[in-house]
Amino acid sequence: MYVAKWKVLFLAIGLLTTVLVGGPSAWGEVSAPPAPVPAATPTVQERLDVLEKKVEVPSLWKALGFKASGFLDVAYTHNFNNPNTNLNQLHIFDTDANSFSTHMVQLMLERPADGEGTGTDRLGFRARLNFGLDARVTRARTNFAPGTSNNELDFQEVYGEYIVPVGNGLKVQAGKINTLIGYEVINSFENANFSRSFMFGLGQAFTTTGIRLTYTFNPIVTASVGLVNGWDNVDDNNKGKTFEWLVALTPHEKVGVSFYGSYGAEQSNCQGGGGGCTPFTTGSDPRAKRTVVGSIITLKPTDKDTIILEPYYANEGNASTVSQARNARWNGIAGYLIHDFDEKWSARVRGEIFEDAGGARTCTGGISFAGGANTCASGSSAVGVTTAGTGGIPQTLWENTYTLQYKPFPSLITRAEFRYDHSNKNVFLYGSRPANNQETLSFQVIYLF
Repeated sequence: MYVAKWKVLFLAIGLLTTVLVGGPSAWGEVSAPPAPVPAATPTVQERLDVLEKKVEVPSLWKALGFKASGFLDVAYTHNFNNPNTNLNQLHIFDTDANSFSTHMVQLMLERPADGEGTGTDRLGFRARLNFGLDARVTRARTNFAPGTSNNELDFQEVYGEYIVPVGNGLKVQAGKINTLIGYEVINSFENANFSRSFMFGLGQAFTTTGIRLTYTFNPIVTASVGLVNGWDNVDDNNKGKTFEWLVALTPHEKVGVSFYGSYGAEQSNCQGGGGGCTPFTTGSDPRAKRTVVGSIITLKPTDKDTIILEPYYANEGNASTVSQARNARWNGIAGYLIHDFDEKWSARVRGEIFEDAGGARTCTGGISFAGGANTCASGSSAVGVTTAGTGGIPQTLWENTYTLQYKPFPSLITRAEFRYDHSNKNVFLYGSRPANNQETLSFQVIYLF
């Protein structure tokens, strides 16, 4: 009897042990959870991808807010007059006739000032470095290398800026900056057409060097004022300074009106009359003042159409090449019509009248020493010119320009342009013969990066 009881006890202990260790029991099969399958060893590339996602440290370049960009501008221009000088008379940048040309390679490094930031965020700069035929023109005109013919490297803009935390933010810029005057600019792709107007190329400044203040009062009114060395003067050519201004109004999203101008002494010191210079004669009177006023009126009657009008007037003391000690006047009006068929195709038309009443701006040569810009035909029929490229000619010019633009990609711009120039004087060349008109056909390709 005692033996039977011990057997029952041992049997109970065995059942309990079996349940606790997971063995078979009367309650059914109880199994341990399966061991996890080991994952495959990651490759080196997979490990790098994981690290890149986990560690997103901004580069120093981005942290400092630097931006780099640029463009390449090449073109071919054919002159139907086939001038024997191979020059397009009175053109400024597109001066080479019947020739392929690398007009500009530009690199721009900038750090835009941020008025919404604090401390160094409000500090910025811009540097545009140009190379090519267009740089040859701007370098000569802005006296980086006066008299030099073949230097094709030029800093178009070099300036620093700071936004003073006053009101909406007062922007202060100092250095060499694109001018406030005029609708057109040096960079071709920023204009409506490939070639530049007479008014910009012959009658307006390219850049100014000095200090400029800009303030946006509200979404409608922005104003800029500056004190500079003068038109295109990196180094001042006299003791005077020029005052410039711009007031931009945007009363409606489809209407914009800007008023601009400058006033100051622009003629060079004669330096005692050396080198054949007579003080206070035409072109060497630092007391004479140049006054310029103009306006840019922009209208958008539809989403696809833009109309721009620019009336312009300038007057300078003791600058006439027609009458000694007389003022020179030049003035004009240009109109632009831009129609965008879609995001890729666009048609542009420019019409312009430019009057150089005092002969101070046209046929004077010297703006592009190697490119032959602003030269005219010689001979008695040109009136007032005995040698090509010397001496101004009072005249009235007008031109019509028609441009078809195709932009297959945001970074690629192609243009075809036909231009007709006319003068009331025989200042153009037809072969070797002076003529009163000139026709050119240009093809342009611009790559933005």
